[in-house]
Amino acid sequence: MIVAGTNQVLIEVPMPIRTPRLTIRPKQVGDGGTTSAAVAETWEELNRWMRWAENREAFTAELMEIRNRQVMASFLLRETIELIGIETHTGEAVVWCGFHDIDWKARQCDTGYWVRKSAQCQGLATETANAMLRYAFGALGMQRVGLTHSSGNEPSRRIAERLGFTFEGIQRRANMLPGGKSADRYCYARFDVAGLPDLEVTWGGIESSRLHDAQTGVGTH
Repeated sequence: MIVAGTNQVLIEVPMPIRTPRLTIRPKQVGDGGTTSAAVAETWEELNRWMRWAENREAFTAELMEIRNRQVMASFLLRETIELIGIETHTGEAVVWCGFHDIDWKARQCDTGYWVRKSAQCQGLATETANAMLRYAFGALGMQRVGLTHSSGNEPSRRIAERLGFTFEGIQRRANMLPGGKSADRYCYARFDVAGLPDLEVTWGGIESSRLHDAQTGVGTH
């Protein structure tokens, strides 16, 4: 939870986050090769929707490990929170997610995620997004969590609607895509966990989600 006047480097970010099927943790040394393989497997979709998926040659295991360690430093500085979701029963990395554009003073951030191709169509994106919302409001004390997607990205739209995000509007041609293309940006936000689909979520080894629900009057999930 954020304490007024606390230097952001000292803000507690309890990990890992656990759901019925996932253990979501910060990136670690050695995750570069895993990420490289997942990007290669999912390239067609990533290259369609993700601005950063421009050039396949930029996603070798070595280059991904370099970025991986930079991300680890950003996590310690509380600048960004980039995480990997590990499928509990297989030990396989299946989801990449996190928080970006974090404003600790205003207590707001955006969230995002992608699921590797071999793990899609199993509800893992929805489970991850639900868990990230519960964590943001419960563990981090956020007051607003935003979510955006490009026009035409119907799976992302369905997740936003399924999780009860408020649609805030469209920013015309605001999302840059690979190949120099642009798309309208659809903007959503949530301001609490009320009404989220039931999901058992814990973090930091403690059933913090239940504790937060009890404190806020939200039903146990």
